[in-house]
This record gives sequence, C-alpha cells and structure tokens, in this order.
Amino acid sequence: MYRIKYLFCLLLLSLSSCQKNPDPDSSADRSNDDRELLHATIAAHGGLETWYSNGLFQFRWKYNMLDKGLTVNTLQTVDPSSLNVIHQVADSDTQFGIHDGQSWIHPAEATFKPHPKFWALTPTYFIGIPFIFNDPNAHFQTLDDTMSFEGKEYTQLKITYNDKAGDSPDDYYVLLIDPETKLTRGAYYTVTNPLVLDGKPPGPPKFITLDGLEEFHGLQLATSHRTFYMEESGIGGIMRNTEVSEMKFLPKQSIDFSIPEAAKTL
Repeated sequence: MYRIKYLFCLLLLSLSSCQKNPDPDSSADRSNDDRELLHATIAAHGGLETWYSNGLFQFRWKYNMLDKGLTVNTLQTVDPSSLNVIHQVADSDTQFGIHDGQSWIHPAEATFKPHPKFWALTPTYFIGIPFIFNDPNAHFQTLDDTMSFEGKEYTQLKITYNDKAGDSPDDYYVLLIDPETKLTRGAYYTVTNPLVLDGKPPGPPKFITLDGLEEFHGLQLATSHRTFYMEESGIGGIMRNTEVSEMKFLPKQSIDFSIPEAAKTL
C-alpha cells in the first residue's frame, strides 16, 4: 500500500519499542497479537473490504490550525485502493494531487500551504484511521500502559515503519483503542517529513481525535477532529480542529486522476 510519505521513534516512545524479549517465539506471538488488535479495530470500523470496495471517497476537510492562524479547506477525492487523489482548493481554481506516486499542482504557478506534496494524502490519512495502517511496511506493538482521555482508559497500539515505508519512515502513530468496542478514539503521532521540518528537529507529538463517529456506507467514520498538544503528563490543550463534510462515494471510473497537462510536478 502506498502509504502517505509525508506524515508523521522520538524519545517519548523509544523505550517502548526497545523492550527486551529473550524468547523469539514469545516475541513472534506478541507481534501476531498486536496485529490482531489492529485487525479488530479495523473490523469495528467496518472492515477493509468495505473501505476498499465502496468506490472513490470524496469529502471536504476544513482544518483550522488555531496555533498558526491558518485554515486549510479542500474538497478531495481519493481512491482508497491506489491512493491516487485530487484536491480542489476552496474559492480557487488551484488543484493538486497524486497520480501513481507523482505529486503535482495546477496551475503551475499556484502556491499552497502546507506543502501540497505533504498535504495531498494528509486528510485521507486522518479520516482513514484505522484503515490506512493496513500497510506491509508497518510494525505493531501494544504498549503496556493504557492512556486516559476524557474520563476513559484506552489501549495503546503503537505503529512504526521500516525503511521501505517512504520519505519519512521514522514516523510513528499510537492509536487509542476502546478495549470494549475496539473503536479507535484517536491517535498521537509525530511529524518527521523534511518538507514540514525544513531543517528543524521534529517537534513534540500531537494527538488527533476521531469525533462524532457515524455509520457511512458500512464504515464508522469521524465527522470532526480535534488536535491537542502532547505533554509529559499526557494529552494537553487543544490547538486545532477539523470539520468534515460533503462525504460521498463515487463510481470507480468517475474521476480522472491523471496529471493535468499544464501542471507542475513536485
């Protein structure tokens, strides 16, 4: 699976991925159990077959970056199977996307922040939790400690990647999974992509929620998100919020993802 190559082990979680286990068979069993937890939360959200078989997924993601005074608003259509994607920027003729792994923007002179190569699959990666972690380059580890959020304790499943994962294999995510329903409540993550860091060291993790889960074509999808600072003591104050709207599935061949002739490749 072509994973988002631009998102998000830092010191905060490095110890959790370095636990000693002298018994290789025990380690293999634990790894299988950890992957089964991912499968369980994917099933709780509707299952991979449903995620891949509904057609092209279109939705508007309005991301209010309160900490930066910036709002990002695009209507995007993505093929969950290939991760080809095209964005239409609100109140603009600017489009950008990915086709067969190649990023582009049109018109060629257009600008967009965040970097369109980074942003092309970012909304899909968040609204597509937990489905997008069905990745052969991903590794899974159930952490020993639970994490509390809004009065409930959640199981923590950490996802890391091997060096075949893309431009930022040092990304990690930790899913907060309801131990009873197996629904994912959100995830904390870090950004290691050079397009975002611009030569600076990675910052502290952020936590994004999956709020207002609703059944949509057999899937449990978030209708909004909140992003929080992460602190040493856990989840801190809110820094961003997201509005999800205009969700629909379209026939598989209804959108041309080809790069426009006059576009600039990135």
